[in-house]
Formats: sequence, C-alpha cells, structure tokens
Amino acid sequence: MSASFVFDANTCTGCGACRVACTIENGLAPDVSWRRIETFNPQHRSIAPVFHLSLACNHCATAACMNACPALAYRRDEPTGAVLLDSNLCIGCGYCSWACPYDAPVFDQDAGVMTKCTWCADRLQAGLKPACASHCPTGALGYSNVAPAARVIAMTGLPETTLEPSLHVIPLAPGRMQPVMADAGPQPPVPSAPESPRGISLRHEWPLAVFTLGVAVLVGFITAGAAGAVSIPARLFMPAAVGFMGIAGAHLGRKERGYRAVLNVRRSWLSREIVVLSLFVALASAWLLFAPSSTAPGWTAALVGFAGLFCADSVYGVLPGGPGYRHSAGVMLNGALIASVATANVLTAVPLVALKAWMYFRWNEKWCLAPLLTAVRVIAGFAAPVVLLGAGRHSVAAVGCLLVGEALGRGEYYMQLTARTPRREMDAALARGSLN
Repeated sequence: MSASFVFDANTCTGCGACRVACTIENGLAPDVSWRRIETFNPQHRSIAPVFHLSLACNHCATAACMNACPALAYRRDEPTGAVLLDSNLCIGCGYCSWACPYDAPVFDQDAGVMTKCTWCADRLQAGLKPACASHCPTGALGYSNVAPAARVIAMTGLPETTLEPSLHVIPLAPGRMQPVMADAGPQPPVPSAPESPRGISLRHEWPLAVFTLGVAVLVGFITAGAAGAVSIPARLFMPAAVGFMGIAGAHLGRKERGYRAVLNVRRSWLSREIVVLSLFVALASAWLLFAPSSTAPGWTAALVGFAGLFCADSVYGVLPGGPGYRHSAGVMLNGALIASVATANVLTAVPLVALKAWMYFRWNEKWCLAPLLTAVRVIAGFAAPVVLLGAGRHSVAAVGCLLVGEALGRGEYYMQLTARTPRREMDAALARGSLN
C-alpha cells in the first residue's frame, strides 16, 4: 500500500478551495497556485458529461520531470515519497514542464526558476494531510493509502502514462452527467482556470531555434571541410561556435547557473546535447587550429557533431510530436543536407531534399507561416538547392538558399510545438467523443 491523492469526480463542484489552500499554505502570490481546476466539457455539450478535476503534481514513481531536468534540481524525499524541486539548483530552462504530462511545474517569472507542489511534505511528516486535501469542503479530494492495482486514471480524459502517478481518480458513476452534492441538487460547473503559458513557442524559444540551426550549419560545414570541399578558417568557426552556444543560454531563467545544464548526462537528453556539442566544438577547433591538413581529426569532429545533433533532436522526444528527427526541420537532417550541398554532392543532396520535402508535405498538419513565407520556404529550401547544384552553379548560392529555407522551417517547427497537458488531452477526448 502506498499514499496517493484520491479524487472523486462525483462530488467535486469546482469551488477552488483546494487552490486557495495551496496558495496560502505555500505563501504564493494571490494569483498563483500549484493546484488548478480543469473542467471536462465546459461547453455543456450533450454528448458528454460535465465534471471537474483538481490537479497538481502527482509525485510519480517514475518522475518525468526528474529524469528530464539537466541540472539535477529534483530529488525524491524518502520519508514521504514526494518529488521535490530545489529552486536554488534550478536553471529555469523549463524542460521539466515539457516532460510532465500533468502540467505540474510552474515557472516563477520573477525568480527565473520552476516551482511545483511539494505534497506538503512537512505536513505529511507531521501526520497531516496535504493542505489541499484537508480543506476540500466536499471531500472530493483526499489523501490515503491506495492499493497499487487501484491506481488507475480512467474515464477522465487524462493521458495514459507509464509514470505511475500517485493519483487515484474515481470517475463519474455510470449514467451520471455531472457531479451531484448530497441533498443539494446538481451543482453548476465552474469554468477552468486559464491555462498558464507553457513557453513552447517561437516567441519564447527563439534562442533555441537560432542555436539548433546554427549548430547544424557548423556540423555541416565541418563535415564538408573534412571531405576537403571547403576551407574553414578557425578565426571564423570558433567565434561562431561560441556565439551559438551562448545564444542557447539566453532562454534560461537563471543564466548564471547555466553550467549546471551538463549534470544529468545519465538521464537527460538536454544535458547530453550540451555535453556532446561542446565536445564537437572543442574537437573541431583543435583540428582547425593544430592539424587542418589532417582529415582524421576532422571526420572525428564531424561524427561527434552528428551525435550532438541527434541529442538535440532527441530533446524534443518528450513532446507529442516526438524527437525532432521525425520532422522535416530536424537538425540532424539539416546538418546532413548542409554538408551535401556545401560539398556539391548531388547524389546525396537530391535524396535528402526529396526526403525533407516528403516529410514536410506529409507530416506538416498545420501551416504556421504566411502563404508567401511558405512559398519561400519550399522554393529556397527544397527546389533552389537542387536546381543550382544540377546546373553546376557554385555551391555557395545553393547553401545560401538552403539556409533561408531552413531558417523558416526551423521557425515553423517551433511555432508548431505543444506540450501534453491535461487541458489539451481533455479537449482531444471531448473532440473524439470518448474518454480514456
């Protein structure tokens, strides 16, 4: 038997007392809470029931936030089992919020760090329930020992995961269309609190868009240099590499702690990305400075660079679209195409362009760019490089066109990114007319 939140959708009226209790207990700002109320079917569509969910961190047995955090800012509190976040170690990258399907971590704009529910660990050690459960007026939110086999999230619209959340949801009784309070009659639904911004957008993550495109360019040109197709001056490569790596840190809430991003290589793709790409920059710089005429160090640097691009694509594996290499704007594919075009290798460039074009038109479900920019992206990124190389023109023009197209493609990729959240999962379940 293990402790868990127990939530009964049959008796929750969406009053928000749990949210207020969380705010007061943790000394948060009046408009901030680590717990929120989500309403399923807030439009009262007749095809589905209406009910509320009180949600916070579920302190999963396999915590996605803990695995994703590059800075090792998360830890497990052994006495209570709570997943705790040390704000003094957090770098404010927000990657934990990408990984968490329950939308639990909350970014503190003023402090520049993530924050989250502590399961009221101090209250638990004192033998008390979490504040949210203690102050629920209807008893809909509780805290007790639940048999592992009963810890099922069903008929709620919540995502199915393998994280083993400490949450047991009792869904609406069969045939019931909304919560009912004893002796009080049906209760009117309360609208969900507005969903907090997740920060996954081109506007918020432009540094990552520039960084990932930049490192793909660097890896592509180092590969072309190793192949003997181009000459890369160290005086140009090194400042460019340092600049792109520096830009990556611009999105951190606590930039002075950026060094901590390399601490979780064992579990976090973000840490692996930074470590491997830093190694690539070091190897490539050493090659250009000390042995530019030797090809072996150049190819070694190129291979490490592509490993770094694979890590960069894998960072996005926690999101619904999967790793970046599944997308036409994936950086590993970009690096390979840039290398092919820079070496004027038509035999590899044409298949890669065809693959990227197929991925773009086959998988791009929503067009985020204006029609004119979409046309530029297709012509410059797909058609022009092939035409220029096929006509025997200098590869510089082909690379220039390619970079214009890939810059637009990378921007469009970030415009499409979304994280899994209960709100989005519930809306999707409603749209398909079914629950989990």
